[in-house]
Amino acid sequence: MKNLVILIPGNPSVPGIYDPFIQQVVQELKVEGEKKWEILPHLGQCNTRRVRYKKVTLHDVIDDHKRKINELIVKHKADKVFLMGHSLGSAVTITLFEEFNTKIDHFVILCPFVGPSKKNIPFLHLFKNPVSRMGMKNLSHAILLNDKISQHFFETWLGTNPHNEHIAKEIKKPYYIDHFFKLVSSYFDSFEALNVRERMKEIDGKKTLFVFAPDDFWVPQETLDLLPNHSTYHVCESISHDFCLSEAQYKEVARVIGRHF
Repeated sequence: MKNLVILIPGNPSVPGIYDPFIQQVVQELKVEGEKKWEILPHLGQCNTRRVRYKKVTLHDVIDDHKRKINELIVKHKADKVFLMGHSLGSAVTITLFEEFNTKIDHFVILCPFVGPSKKNIPFLHLFKNPVSRMGMKNLSHAILLNDKISQHFFETWLGTNPHNEHIAKEIKKPYYIDHFFKLVSSYFDSFEALNVRERMKEIDGKKTLFVFAPDDFWVPQETLDLLPNHSTYHVCESISHDFCLSEAQYKEVARVIGRHF
């Protein structure tokens, strides 16, 4: 028996911070046989080549993930496939559900960001506005020039965790920031066109586990009203949206996934 676990991370995507989490999930899964896992960064992020895309929208990201997932399914020839999506990765997973419903056995939707909401719209408008977007891009580049300054910035933003230095190194890769800003600045148009909220209601609840964090800035409480029929969901009371940065939190989420399957 061959099992394949695929994870689509949040945005920005730094696969390395998800390594401990996905390994814990694989450990917790009560399935027999060989277990393989893959973490898929978003288009233009964590790139190893100096490739600059003129345009990076959510549609582009989804198409790229679709291609990668198909390649992995063919490559590994797994008997059972799990697809997990976190934050923006959840929106991608929801959008791809119909495409992969017959190819993937189980779906896990973690802290589902299904589009701009009342809390985060003002923040996202900063990326939409050309002037504020340029200012934030320049500030991001300036912060990353100095290791001590970038370390202090990430500690202030994300708290003390073992991944901050790794995050800074990944984001420094060629055109990473440029691609990230292009993607976020397209959120309003992309989510309206994709209508992820309605798509979430239409996926097969019997094949899908939903995991939520309480008081989530990116996931309003009303997201629970969008769950499809017959779905199972769990609110992990002691986790945050960025649960993967904390060992205690990602282990709790992994245990929930393991118990479900």
